[in-house]
Amino acid sequence: MINSRIYKGQLPAPIETLESLLTQAGTSIIKAAFANSFFVKPAAARKRTPYFPDFARCSLKHHPGKKRGETTDWKGRPVKMDDNSRAQLAWKMYTGRPVVRQSGYGVRHIWGHPWDPDAYTAGWNLCYMPFWVGMLTEDQHPHADLQQAIKQASWELFFAENPVCKLPVFVKNPYFDLASALCSQPIRLLGKTEMNSISDSAKRSESIVDTVREIRHGRHQSWKNLQKAVRALMNLPHQPFSTKNVAASSKSAVRLMQKETSTPLHSLKDVLDSLG
Repeated sequence: MINSRIYKGQLPAPIETLESLLTQAGTSIIKAAFANSFFVKPAAARKRTPYFPDFARCSLKHHPGKKRGETTDWKGRPVKMDDNSRAQLAWKMYTGRPVVRQSGYGVRHIWGHPWDPDAYTAGWNLCYMPFWVGMLTEDQHPHADLQQAIKQASWELFFAENPVCKLPVFVKNPYFDLASALCSQPIRLLGKTEMNSISDSAKRSESIVDTVREIRHGRHQSWKNLQKAVRALMNLPHQPFSTKNVAASSKSAVRLMQKETSTPLHSLKDVLDSLG
C-alpha cells in the first residue's frame, strides 16, 4: 500500500530544486546543459548564414496578420512566413543530422529574434538542446547564468574571432566566465553520425512526415478530416464529414499525400493517426 501525506507548505521552487540536486550529484545546471546541448560548427555557419534568408517565423508583433506561407515586407525585402520548419531544416543542412521528433530535443534560437530573416535560420543562432534546457533559457522560466552561458558559447564560437557574418545589433559579448563555469568541459559541436544509427527507413519516415505536414498546411486541412478521409478511401468506418465539399477536399489531400510519398493507404493512415 502506498504512503500519502497532505502537504500545506510552500511549493518547492523547481529550478532551485533542480540546481540543488545537480550540485549534490557533483555537477551544475550549466555543466549538465552543455553536456547535452549541441552547436553548429563555425565553419558550416561561416559558409552559409542564414541558410534560408527569405524566411522568418510568424510573429503577431513583428509580422501582424501574416500566417504561415504568406509573404510580408521586412526592411524592403519580401519574406515568407514560416512555423519553425525552415529552422529545423537549416539545422539538418548545417549538421547533417535531422531533428528527431519525440526525442526530448528541439532547435532553439540562442539570441531569439526568429522573426528576423537574418537570424531565423542562421547557424550562429541555433542550438539543439533538451527541452528542459530550452525552458531554462527562455524568459518565461529563466536561469540567468545558463542564459548567459549559452550566449557566451555562441559569441566565442561565431563572433569573438573571425566573425561568421556582420555582427547583428542585438548580439553582444555577455562577458560571462564560461571557462570557469565549465571547468574544461568542452562545448559540443554536432557533426554527422559516425554510425548508421539512423536507418534508411527512419530517414524515409521522417521525409514522409514532413511531406504530410506540408500538404496539410498547404491544403488547410484538419487532422480529423484527414483521418476520416483516409478511412473513407479504405472503406473503413469513420465519423461523418460536415459537408460534401469538405469530404472531397480532404480525400483529395490524402490522395496527394499518397502520391507524393508513394505510401500505401494503410501506412498513411498510421502516419495521420500518429500526427493527429
